[in-house]
Amino acid sequence: MGIRVAVLLFVVSVSLTEAAGCIPTSSPQCYKNSTSLQDDFMCKWDKRNPKENQTHTLYIWDSEKKSFILCANSGDQSEKYIILEELGLTTSKTDIWVQTQVGNLTCNSSKISVILECLVKYSAPQITRMKRSAGILSLKLDKPNDDKSAKYEIRWRERGSEWQNETFETEDSTSPEDQTSKANKMAEDHLLSFRRDGRPLEWYEEFRLLPSDSYKLRLQKQTIYQIQLRRQAKLQPHICNDSLQTLWSDWSPVEDVPLEISLSLVHKLETKWTNGTRHINLTWDEPSAEQSVGGVKYMLNVVVWPCKNKERKKKKKSTSDRTYKTLITYSEARISIIATNKVGSSPPLQIVIPAVKHLSNCDKPSKITLSDQTCLEWYKLENGETRPSTINHSGNKTFKDIEKGVEKFVRHYYFLHTMGKKHLQTVDMCPFYSEQGAPIKGPGNVNISNVTHESAVVRWLSIPVAEQRGFLLHYLIWISGQGNTTLHEAQANETSFKIKNLQPGASYTVSIAGETMAGKGPNSTVNFETHSEEMGLSWQDQTILGVCVVALLCTIICSVAVRRFRNKLIPKVPSPVIDTSEIRCPQDQDLRQTEEVHEFVLLLCQDLSKPSENVTPEQSTLLQGFGLVVFEEEDEVDEEGEVTGLSSMKSCCYPNPSYRGQTLHLPEPFHTTDSALNDNDTESTYKNGLFFETSDKTSL
Repeated sequence: MGIRVAVLLFVVSVSLTEAAGCIPTSSPQCYKNSTSLQDDFMCKWDKRNPKENQTHTLYIWDSEKKSFILCANSGDQSEKYIILEELGLTTSKTDIWVQTQVGNLTCNSSKISVILECLVKYSAPQITRMKRSAGILSLKLDKPNDDKSAKYEIRWRERGSEWQNETFETEDSTSPEDQTSKANKMAEDHLLSFRRDGRPLEWYEEFRLLPSDSYKLRLQKQTIYQIQLRRQAKLQPHICNDSLQTLWSDWSPVEDVPLEISLSLVHKLETKWTNGTRHINLTWDEPSAEQSVGGVKYMLNVVVWPCKNKERKKKKKSTSDRTYKTLITYSEARISIIATNKVGSSPPLQIVIPAVKHLSNCDKPSKITLSDQTCLEWYKLENGETRPSTINHSGNKTFKDIEKGVEKFVRHYYFLHTMGKKHLQTVDMCPFYSEQGAPIKGPGNVNISNVTHESAVVRWLSIPVAEQRGFLLHYLIWISGQGNTTLHEAQANETSFKIKNLQPGASYTVSIAGETMAGKGPNSTVNFETHSEEMGLSWQDQTILGVCVVALLCTIICSVAVRRFRNKLIPKVPSPVIDTSEIRCPQDQDLRQTEEVHEFVLLLCQDLSKPSENVTPEQSTLLQGFGLVVFEEEDEVDEEGEVTGLSSMKSCCYPNPSYRGQTLHLPEPFHTTDSALNDNDTESTYKNGLFFETSDKTSL
């Protein structure tokens, strides 16, 4: 019993080991790429066995007839191309599987039951054109291989967000005429939706004759999106009524949807001149980052050669650079730039490089040799100055031929260009008339200004070029007055003339006319009268007076400034400071503490040799020793009989601070050493209602 169990376990283990050497593939997926009945099939499966030297065999079994339709060996490949003739009828139900053989081991994949005619897998759709405007994304898709209608699934998202999806179907066109009609109707819808964006109608031409596989998706403005699409065929409903039979195509690659370029490019143009050739260096700014997602290309249309005798008349260039250099003549050149991203194009940037400034006059060319390398360009100047929109060009006409064919008395302009191997050049440029005439109009707005007693200035506006009818040589100016007429000339580019040597208080008439080689034109006249000599000051005197006034003002300002500056540099002499604690005004003291004053002492500088009046001998002896004189004054009696004392006076009793320079407080008692004092060497003090004046030699 134990031996039997051991043998059984050995057999099972060997079987498991051998089975582990064969891993079946995935179920096969067979399909054709279109709904055509003549299309062949392709079957694919995934290999799951990592071992080498394995072979695969595809089996197709007819479930109704109970027989094999196909048994095809693909070797070690994981796909098998099957010709339709090998399958026969494909509308019946079949079982399909793949058998894998590894060494002596075989294993089978899972079987699938399908109707081969219903197995259609389109290729992944491709977005051939996108247009985004006004929040609508218009998609143009490639057609399936069978040009049939299809069911689509589209999904979109903002970067980093979740996908949103929806499905739509396209319709078959019964005839090319119907297809064209529907496409044009769709184009009209686009025109109605986008007409406000300012682009030319040519921008919408690519929407005309649209195929049936197109779709419009509404998106939010100013947001970048990513989109993907896939599609499946529309099958015959009476045969393929099982939704499991339908196959979706692979998803298309993820496409970034940038913002539309709504504005023209911003450019910078640099021009250098060299011997009749202009070197053009053109640069422009890149659109914003949101508009440049997926890349931007620039389409340039350049017109630098005016004549049609060369292929260099017009250039077209597509580039991803933002610079362009070229050589042009002195004539007008045009450059157009359109920026294109995935969703459309910007409005064209039209750059017109104007012709060089027209000359007012020059000599006619003596001889012009024309060839296939030259171009003669001429045109009538509108208003005598402006280049018109229509230009005449010729590579074989002579200058005499041109003169005969243009209007008389009308200014024209010509350029002569040559084309070298490496550059273009303008060798001659000049205005010309086939025949000149006299001006038909005089100068405009003639007026007189700056009139004095002896001079005046006459001013005018130039005669318009269109009314000159020839090259203006000069202006003739007639001044008539006081029985005399004088003639003067002013250059053709001048618009004023100063008249001198006039008589004061006289009337004059000024007439001005333009003159060409054919003669002079009509006069423009103005009258004026000079000032009298007594009237006012002449302009010379007014100028001198103004200068004097300005000089006086400057002198006053400088004087004030110097005085302020000097005061800042030289400090002021300080006044003596009087201590109010020693000397107080009567009104500052307490009214209850009053002092009766019966005597008023007045200190005077007096010669001691003169006798004093009304002084007692004792006072005279004491005060004369100090150089003082004492006066007594009786109290005044007012009308009511009251005595008015000095204590009731409102004036302040402070001594004058400037008196002798300072105030000296003398202590008591004091003695003098010399009673003979000089009048100028004294000092003063106040005490008990008396002023004391002492000499500098007093010893304390």
